[in-house]
Amino acid sequence: MIGLYLAENCKRCGRCLALCPRLDGLEQDDAAALVRRLAAGEWVREVLEHCTGCMSCDATCPNGAHPYGLLLERFGERYQTQGIPRVFCNAMPQRGGPNLWNGLDRWLSRRERDNLELWARPPERDEVLFLGCNQRLTPYVADSALFADLAVFSDPTQCCGEYYLRLGLFDEARRKAAALASRFNELGIRKVIAFCPACQNTMVSLAPRALGVHFDVEVTGLVDWLSSRISSGHIEPLRQFEGTATIQDPCHASLLGEDPVSKVRDLVRLLGLQVMEMEPSGVAAECCGLGASLGRYSLVDVMRTGLHRSRQAKGTGAGVTCAWCNGCYMVMNMFRLLYPQAPPVYHLLELVQVSTFERPQRKVPARSAQLLAAAVEATARDGFSFGRVTL
Repeated sequence: MIGLYLAENCKRCGRCLALCPRLDGLEQDDAAALVRRLAAGEWVREVLEHCTGCMSCDATCPNGAHPYGLLLERFGERYQTQGIPRVFCNAMPQRGGPNLWNGLDRWLSRRERDNLELWARPPERDEVLFLGCNQRLTPYVADSALFADLAVFSDPTQCCGEYYLRLGLFDEARRKAAALASRFNELGIRKVIAFCPACQNTMVSLAPRALGVHFDVEVTGLVDWLSSRISSGHIEPLRQFEGTATIQDPCHASLLGEDPVSKVRDLVRLLGLQVMEMEPSGVAAECCGLGASLGRYSLVDVMRTGLHRSRQAKGTGAGVTCAWCNGCYMVMNMFRLLYPQAPPVYHLLELVQVSTFERPQRKVPARSAQLLAAAVEATARDGFSFGRVTL
């Protein structure tokens, strides 16, 4: 692990854990003691087995020490000594055996398959809209006339490494990130518009600092691109919504900072929607459920966290939930199968599409059910094995 946690900046004050949404009510003195134990290399179950990976500890640290990196160090040590439950391999996109991507393929529409084939071809421009692994599960979301002037690129053999990094598989994450950086260089790509904030944060921050991998490309996010295109008049919202929206901010907002968080809200208001905030939100938002497997490698924790966030969305009274991370979009739509009282979940791009009188291809809730079926099938084909493995 290379320096994501800045020990020299850390004052061991405990503020990061005292403000953690999953450690509610922790006194700061007690939190400081837990930080000292973590920094000493101890597996502190009171913290690590409740962590949902929301990264809000980074957002609340007053000294820029990035305490989330400290948690990742402990997760990495656990993986080295204990391995990872085999069931989690099914969410690894380049895995040779059963996985979500293989299982979902038969439910993709012909248009989705054609687009994935088209997007996998080497781009003819040095600027691309890059679709990560999650977008390959919902390719219909990125199928928009708003991208008519862009070269869309999504290589099924490549991954930014974010998933592996956050599970503590540092060597595998480093290999993935280095391979993608090399692929961009090989293709002459110089500017990347990252559809996914996880890819954006990994290329800009996590890979260089935590893995020692540097992407020799200019990286911007979809939110920044949409905001710029609307400000310049290249995208002209014509339809005004009436109603309210709550916003699901991704874990990676804590490192991306306030700028994209504010721009999302500006865009949603520009479309005519009143923002009803969940608590917590913004750079300190809670996890949608996807990252909640980190602490105990537990699918039960994923369910508990996802339902909790869905209830928080419902509690705002908003008419829709706006997600600007495709992972959040997928997961919160999946949890609506279990908790239909939660507001319908739209990707920010889908709302912009509707405002320009383009009709999004929305394939929910069907795609949500298909993803669940693919996950169950992949696990069944793997023998429902929860035994530990190493890659």
